Amino acid sequence: MTDVGTERSSVGWLPSEFGRTDVNAVVGGAAWVLAVAVADLDAIQRAVSLAVLVVVPLGMGMAATPAFEGAAHRWYTAAVLGQPVAGLLVLASFLLPSGGLGPALAAVPWVAVTGALGVTAITRIRERGLWPLSETLIDAGFAYAIVGAVALVLHHLGITFWFDPVIVFLTAIHFHFAGFVLPVLTGLAGRALGDRVGLGPGFRSLAAVVLLGPAFIAVGISFSPVVEVLAVGGFTVAVGALGGYIVLRIAPGRPPVQRVLVSVSALALPVSMLLALGYGVSTFAGFGLRIPIGTMVSLHGSLNAYWFALVGAVGWRLAVPCAARVE
Repeated sequence: MTDVGTERSSVGWLPSEFGRTDVNAVVGGAAWVLAVAVADLDAIQRAVSLAVLVVVPLGMGMAATPAFEGAAHRWYTAAVLGQPVAGLLVLASFLLPSGGLGPALAAVPWVAVTGALGVTAITRIRERGLWPLSETLIDAGFAYAIVGAVALVLHHLGITFWFDPVIVFLTAIHFHFAGFVLPVLTGLAGRALGDRVGLGPGFRSLAAVVLLGPAFIAVGISFSPVVEVLAVGGFTVAVGALGGYIVLRIAPGRPPVQRVLVSVSALALPVSMLLALGYGVSTFAGFGLRIPIGTMVSLHGSLNAYWFALVGAVGWRLAVPCAARVE
C-alpha cells in the first residue's frame, strides 16, 4: 500500500539529519556572505560557492524527508557529515592563488561528497525501482551533482580537453543548478502534487525532460552545436511549461509565503533559460545579441543561483512535502 507523506514545517518533528543540513546551510550562508564581502569572487565563483554551501545542503535535507533507510541512509549520512568541510574547501579553492595544485586539491573532497550522494541515489533506485517518479527526480539530482564537482576540479587543473576554459567552468555551475537543484525541486513539487491529485501525464512529460535535459545539453556542448541548440531549446520550452504548471497547479495549494517564493522560483528559471537560448541561437546563426559572454553568464547565473535555486530552496523548506511510503 502507499502511505501518502505529510508536511514537515520548519519547526518540530525533524530527524537528526534534517537538523544538521539546516545548520550546515546557515553556517555555509554566513561563510558565503563574508567571502562575497571581502574577497574578489566573480559571478560563477559566487554561484558555485552558494550552491555547495547553502543550496545543496538544503536540498539534501528536504530530499531525506522522511529519513532514508538502510545503505542509502549510511551513504547519505556520510555526505551530510562531509558537506560543510568540503563546501568550505570549494570556497577556499577560489581564494587560493591559481596555477598550482592547491585549488584543485581543495575541490577534491567535494567530489567525494557528491560521489556519496550518487551512491545514495543508485542505492535508492535499486531498492525502490524507478517509481515514484518524484523520488527518481530527486535521485537524478543526487547523481548529476558529481559531474559538476569533477568539472570544478578539471577547471582548477586547467584541463579543458577541446573546450574553451570557460565552458568547463560553466559545466560545473550547470550540473549544480540544472543538474542538482532543478530535479530535486521538481521532485519536491511532484511530492506535493501527488499528495493532492496525483501525477498526471503533463507533469510526467515535463519531469522526463528535467531528468534527461542536463545530460543532452552537456552532450551538445561537447560534440555538436546543432544538438546543443536543439537540447537547450527543448529544455527551455519544458522548464517554461514546468514553471507555469507549478504556479497554476501546485503553488495554490501551498501555504501563503511558500506559494509566493515557489512561484517566483518557478518563473525565474525559464527567464534565465530564454536568455541562454537567445545567446546560443544568435551565436550559432552568426548574428550577435551585442551582449558580451561575461555579461550573459553573469545575468544567467544570477537568475539561476539566486532567484531560482536559493528562493526555491528556501521556499520549499518552509513546508517540506514528505515522500510517500510504498509498501
